[in-house]
Amino acid sequence: MSELALSRRQVWSKSWPLIFANGLVPLVGVVDTAVIGLSGNSTQLAGVALGSAVFAIFIWSTYPLRQSTTGLVAQAIGAGNVFESHLVLLRSILLGLCIGALVFLFKQPLSDLAFELLSGSDNAEKSGRQYVAWRFFGTPAAIALFAVTGWMIGAGMARLAMLVQLVLAGTNAALDVWFVIGLGWGPSGVAAGTSIAEWLALALGVWLVLRHVRRTELVAFRMDQVFHLSAFLQLLAVNRDLFIRSLSMVFGFTWFINSGARQGDAILAGNQILLQFITVWAFVLDAFAFTAEAETGRAKGRNSVADLMRAVRFTSEFAVAAALICGGITFVFAPMILPVMIRDPAALQAALEFVPWCAMVPVIGVVAWQLDGIFVGATRSQAMRNSAIVSLLIYLAADFLLAPIFGNTGVWAAFLLYYLARGATLSLAWPALKRAVQSG
Repeated sequence: MSELALSRRQVWSKSWPLIFANGLVPLVGVVDTAVIGLSGNSTQLAGVALGSAVFAIFIWSTYPLRQSTTGLVAQAIGAGNVFESHLVLLRSILLGLCIGALVFLFKQPLSDLAFELLSGSDNAEKSGRQYVAWRFFGTPAAIALFAVTGWMIGAGMARLAMLVQLVLAGTNAALDVWFVIGLGWGPSGVAAGTSIAEWLALALGVWLVLRHVRRTELVAFRMDQVFHLSAFLQLLAVNRDLFIRSLSMVFGFTWFINSGARQGDAILAGNQILLQFITVWAFVLDAFAFTAEAETGRAKGRNSVADLMRAVRFTSEFAVAAALICGGITFVFAPMILPVMIRDPAALQAALEFVPWCAMVPVIGVVAWQLDGIFVGATRSQAMRNSAIVSLLIYLAADFLLAPIFGNTGVWAAFLLYYLARGATLSLAWPALKRAVQSG
């Protein structure tokens, strides 16, 4: 057994800061939604739902930058090459800023195309466009921040990631209340607050990373090292596959929102609120998946299947227990929380009716989330890409079949099947991952 063998105590020590940090990530969307929801205007709430879906297409499709950075950094550290882990960070930040700048430059045609794919009312789309117009200003920061937090997680510095997310969430909440409640800016206000908070969080994250690098080994990076062809091609290849995967998943979640939109603004608003619960639980449970990412990457760097199995076992034990708790909390407490978040009676009724379906998502989805982390750490990006595509096709077929017959019940049933498909398809690729870790 490796002298670096993982224990349950170490898993918890590494995971609890990530639970806190990840729980703060979706609070940006929750606060945006809640502040608008308290205005009592279901059209603006539906608009923020549409705007969030549009923005997610551009931002969360670049989430692979966080995943690839974590996996490559963890593997470099596992192989004893700390210097390479710093180079991975520089490459990832540069790539993130470039992608963010391109998205910002082409924001108008991209936004027009995205709204063409959605089915909200004219008034909801108008509010959504106001939201998106301001969110684009934070795009470069949001994408580059993925690289920074990915390095922190891969390097085992979860508490730094927690601090960055705390600043992001706190600043966003304060600015949302000021801009919307105080100044009456509506959807534009919540978007502007989020964009400002993202730039502040990136500045803090870069400062924390630079302070750590100076403390450990202040080195002068040469440009030929940063832009080393094979290393950069590896980063791009992993990001390419994960980008396709993320596009598939973003399309799936956008489809869920759009499928609800076909049922009317009240259903759309209710589903959007429930989706915030799912997002919170996904990020909380991802804490154990993130720990699995880092430990799987280090196991691959050491070519140790024994270390891999310990990481998978211990992180999964915590994840399953937490998923059951999250589902129970949703079932019991969501009916008490929803009236505080929603003033519109029709939207509130729509949300309350589907709380049990929402509560089942973390229990069913934990397998997919945990396997995502394991495969990211091993940088098995092709398997993740293939799994996402197959699962999306299964989901779309189910939604086409169920939604027209059963309405919003069919929408939720197909959505749960989507999570089952993601877990099942990744499970089929598990034996190949073990062989890859052993062979290096």
